[in-house]
Amino acid sequence: MSRASLWSAYVSRPPRMQLCLVLLSLLLLAGGATRARAHPFSQSSSVLVVSGREVRATLTINLLDLHSMPDLDRNRDHRISYPELDDAIERIFAAVGSHFAVRGSGVPIQTTVERYQLADETTVRLDLLYRFASDVTTIDITSTLHAITQPNHRHLMSVTSGRFTHEAILELGRPSTTFDTAGGGSYLRTLGSFLRLGVEHIFTGYDHLAFLVGLLVATASFRSLTKIVTSFTVAHSITLALATFDAVVLPTRVTESLIALSIAYVAAENLLRSRAIERYRITFLFGLVHGFGFSAILRQMQLPRRNLALSLFSFNVGVELGQLLFVAIVFPMMMYLAGSAWQNRVRSAVSFGIVCLSMYWFAQRAFP
Repeated sequence: MSRASLWSAYVSRPPRMQLCLVLLSLLLLAGGATRARAHPFSQSSSVLVVSGREVRATLTINLLDLHSMPDLDRNRDHRISYPELDDAIERIFAAVGSHFAVRGSGVPIQTTVERYQLADETTVRLDLLYRFASDVTTIDITSTLHAITQPNHRHLMSVTSGRFTHEAILELGRPSTTFDTAGGGSYLRTLGSFLRLGVEHIFTGYDHLAFLVGLLVATASFRSLTKIVTSFTVAHSITLALATFDAVVLPTRVTESLIALSIAYVAAENLLRSRAIERYRITFLFGLVHGFGFSAILRQMQLPRRNLALSLFSFNVGVELGQLLFVAIVFPMMMYLAGSAWQNRVRSAVSFGIVCLSMYWFAQRAFP
């Protein structure tokens, strides 16, 4: 059946049937989004410190991402306990070590796991020591962790040598990088990497997109849009900076649960046609919560403070660019529907779908 025939069949349905079809489509999309939201991408990080002939690395990786080791979670409770970790640590190190390589002037003469611990219920932190035959003047890092996790896996890393710090993002298309330990890092490379990271974070953060859709579907003018986007930007920029600099930090579970509730609240307001607080004001309050969510990715990298300002700035600019691009796509559609017979039905259907989705996220996050 052609697209024109499908459209004709759709518009010939009674309004209630049209609404049901829209809602069904939303729920189907929501089902896909919830699966994606659980693991929108696979991610690990490392912090390396170069000192003479030694390189100390702290590598963090989610053990449930290791598809080559499905038996790690023996009792299938989606958590890794210390007994499970202790029994599998040698296999974990062998798997990770074969896909994460650190080289100086040559390969290390010795690699040691000095310590390992659980960073949270599913993530392990490995403290590794690499010893080389001579002083490390250049360092080459290669990550092919996508081979044992997911093809979209990305590895966030920083390398410190003396007063110099370098950052990079390794992934399938760019699995390795090389730094001169005696020279300064490339500010343009840092700027570009974190700018791209911010854009990707928006477009893979389905909860943040759902929040924006919940706001946009009930925004009737460009003036209202400007106030909402500005208040959200200012608010999340404040808490993003505070959390990244460790001034104010909330537990991840609390932050993620509050984000889900903020999405549900905005969508419920759309359904009830009521406003307890003006939209831009409530957006500011919830934007503060979302900023803590944005900060998680930078805090995981444990970036040194001397490069933190540039990384934070470029990441936040990337978040704003991604957000503005998404608004530029969605808002014209909302304006096109404004004043039409479709407007209320679409707003209700979309808002109801968002409420269902956000409450699922809340239950998933608050009661894992």
